Amino acid sequence: MRHRQRLASALVISLLLTLASAAQAQAPVKLGLIDIYSGGFAFIADSIRTGFQIAVDEANAAGGVGGRQFTLVTADMGGSVEKAVTEARRMILEERIKYVTVGIHSGAAVALGDLAKQHKVLAIGGFATTKRLTGEAGHNYVGRANLSTVEIGRVMAEYLKDKAEIKRMAVIAPDYEYGQHFAADFLAHLKTVRPDIVVVRQEWPKLGTSDFTPHVTALQASPVDMVVAGIFGAALVNFLKSARAFGLFGPKTRFFVHGLDLVKMGVLKDVLPPGTIGTVWYPFYAISSPKSREFEKEVTRRMGTYPVGGTPVGYVAGRMLTEAIKKAGTPDDVDKVIAAMAGLEFEGPTGRTKVRGCDNMALYNFYVGVVKRDPSLPDGVGVTDVKGYHTESLARSCEEIRRVRGS
Repeated sequence: MRHRQRLASALVISLLLTLASAAQAQAPVKLGLIDIYSGGFAFIADSIRTGFQIAVDEANAAGGVGGRQFTLVTADMGGSVEKAVTEARRMILEERIKYVTVGIHSGAAVALGDLAKQHKVLAIGGFATTKRLTGEAGHNYVGRANLSTVEIGRVMAEYLKDKAEIKRMAVIAPDYEYGQHFAADFLAHLKTVRPDIVVVRQEWPKLGTSDFTPHVTALQASPVDMVVAGIFGAALVNFLKSARAFGLFGPKTRFFVHGLDLVKMGVLKDVLPPGTIGTVWYPFYAISSPKSREFEKEVTRRMGTYPVGGTPVGYVAGRMLTEAIKKAGTPDDVDKVIAAMAGLEFEGPTGRTKVRGCDNMALYNFYVGVVKRDPSLPDGVGVTDVKGYHTESLARSCEEIRRVRGS
């Protein structure tokens, strides 16, 4: 009798374990995405999320991984690093999510990286530009889908390499980590490729500055051939309004700005000086590949408007995770997924995208062009004379990454 009871108990336990295993096999693979979904950055966050979701949907349409589908779980950090860490901890500990991405906030991305190392999960910087994420503060449990200020600065300096008419320059960038790194990395590479250019002034507006009059007048006091800017969004609009009021830009002074398509370019249409040069992530109207046309169409269908810079970067973040998990054959072994991520290559909206193993960084084309107003372009404005740079040739080398990490 006791033998039969023990046998029955063993069969029940075995059945429960089998059912639990089957349920686990069918459970969705959760991918976390934390960003600023409220306030002034909401549109950028939505554009990143849209790109990420497209990558997830593509992976699911191809069968997911091991019969399991991917699902995207989002959380609003509201601009607070502390809230981002709280949401990330909840995702990791309560929802058992092993892959968490932070969107636009660099400080939150670095903080998530610290948490990822502690819990042995993978943290991805979805749009963060701080080089510390995968460099100075980097480790095996972080990666990045966006460029850092190193690649951005080097692309801008490379563009100026053969612009012999530029002899005197001023730089304006916001006075916090992103702006300081942007200016330093741009000027470091400029010194290499154009040591003859003299930087006569640097301006550092505080975060949240709305009145740029003091900065514009200071720039005007030191005549230059070009002003290079790392400001964006509402700050860029306010700066350009002040610049127009004081006549800062004209035939003798060009404007070169990073991140024109961080927002819809129509927002900037009426304030951009003629001949403005700018970096853009995704000049989709100048890219004729089938993948780009398909992506543009899908983004427009989902968002009701054309893609901006964050959309393809969000796609890259989602794609590098889903592709690595599929290659590893399981989402449950994070170390195996990280190993599978090294050397990944896939076709993105901007062409060939490669993920290198030394810092889990996605490398792809980044663009510079001259602003053009044309009714045939979305909102009547875009960039022309587009020049692409594949960032694999401009990123910090793996040897340098190991050096700055102290290993």
